[in-house]
Amino acid sequence: MPRRPSLIATLALLAVGLLASSAAALSSERWTNGTPYGVFFNDYDPNFYTGFVPRVQERERIKIHLGRGNQLRIRMVLSEQTIDNYLTDQVARHDLYKEVIDAKVIRLTTNTAWETYDRRFTDEGLANLARKKGTVSPEEWRELNLRMIATLSPDRLFHIQKDFTQMEDGFAALLKASDPPATLEAKLDLVNAFFPHRIFLDRLTAERDAALGELVRLAKTDNRAAFRPQAEAFFADVTDHLYPVRDGKLDYWEFTSIYAAGTYDKTTTYNGLVIPEITTTGIWPLIPRMHGKGFLGMIDYISSEGYYGLMPMLPYEYAGGITYNAIHNTGISNWIAGHPLLPKEWRTVKEGSRNGKPFNRVAITSRGPVSHGCTRLDSGHLTELREMLPSTSEGMQGIVTYRNLSHCYDVFDLKGDGDDQVMGVQYYIAFRHTNARVMTQIWVQNNREDFYHWLYGDEMTYGPIGAVTFKEVLDGKFVERKALAGRTYRNLKLYEAAYLPETLQFYTINGVDALSEEGMDLNRELRRVGYGYTVDRKKLRLQ
Repeated sequence: MPRRPSLIATLALLAVGLLASSAAALSSERWTNGTPYGVFFNDYDPNFYTGFVPRVQERERIKIHLGRGNQLRIRMVLSEQTIDNYLTDQVARHDLYKEVIDAKVIRLTTNTAWETYDRRFTDEGLANLARKKGTVSPEEWRELNLRMIATLSPDRLFHIQKDFTQMEDGFAALLKASDPPATLEAKLDLVNAFFPHRIFLDRLTAERDAALGELVRLAKTDNRAAFRPQAEAFFADVTDHLYPVRDGKLDYWEFTSIYAAGTYDKTTTYNGLVIPEITTTGIWPLIPRMHGKGFLGMIDYISSEGYYGLMPMLPYEYAGGITYNAIHNTGISNWIAGHPLLPKEWRTVKEGSRNGKPFNRVAITSRGPVSHGCTRLDSGHLTELREMLPSTSEGMQGIVTYRNLSHCYDVFDLKGDGDDQVMGVQYYIAFRHTNARVMTQIWVQNNREDFYHWLYGDEMTYGPIGAVTFKEVLDGKFVERKALAGRTYRNLKLYEAAYLPETLQFYTINGVDALSEEGMDLNRELRRVGYGYTVDRKKLRLQ
């Protein structure tokens, strides 16, 4: 038997190679981490958001990014209008919920998120704070609104402050040191480096091309006196005047949220590592759904299929026939009792249950390959995302989503200070399901270490939160909507955003079928409160 040891050694090496390339195989093991994730519920009922994020009504101020690691990041540049109306918007939304409840237009079911939300609203004294508008100075009112955004949505509000003169000088130095750009891609690389991670220009008009050429000429002749005013005008133009510059300072506020995302149910290979595949890469604006079942012609389309959660889907690509690729909810829920994969501890989860009994179902998204082509979020996170976007379908149309190549990470500096990090989130769930939407396999155990080794492989050096690093990563960039591999970074840390609470309240509509046009209109209208928008009280059955 002289060949047997050789065969064993060969199989062992093959096994090691497979583990290195895929980090974990699909299995039918039960998850062992009992920490609850997702939305626990009983029936597919309509629902409304019960958190405190700000709404931004200007679509050009909203950017959505999807990258390697399976997380979706929304970044909103807060206008003075958004800041000025934050508290009054919160009061208007709370009071509208209370009105439809008290008027018995709706009946609360399943959970007690409304009571938790109402209690927090009262404890923070939001109604009294909102009454201060007009009684304090504009500066005090602005500060009060910002303070409450930070209090009610911790770790998501960022004050961006930069010396714009230094930005101009850095841009001039880059242009001087670089070869004259001969291609569109080279030109865009230079322009986007003016404010990294916050300019994603993917094309140049003739006027902008000419302006860039003049800036290159001035930089190479060290004519800073002429360069600076032209650079400031160019910056304002290519950023659509989003970032205010006053007295040589860039000073504004951003609101950033990061959610786990499910992508196409397929893997791809990069440098020998098997990773989740991202489809429909490039730049894709939100579009209204014009084909399909039910009530069409809008971006905040609500499907009548229960597993879509009776909450808006946000389409970005028409896929033929009646299908669209969209940002939507989990697309699946799981009966908890007797489920062979869910943690046993989930069978007894009853915190927030309206009847005091354990919930029957849980909706969770897979942070990995799972979808038929869409981008899936946890149901509470989709509800929150919708709440941040403009009130109307027309207002949402054209919001840009940037979808990286599968191997390109979302590299970002949250404070705008050049502290580049790989974006991530503390969410460790990944599974596959059948065409009947029954979860049948897990990709990996649902603990942080196993999950990260599966998701990131040997690109990552594992450590505690705040200490995970990446040896070498690429970010993404875009040329004429097409996604390309961007810059190479080395030794970046992983930013692990907290898993955000999923805050939504289930209800039924008294005397109205939730799947009827009237029911869908009410469902949609409850999600539209915000400055500049007049709620349609008839659709809410309040008149």
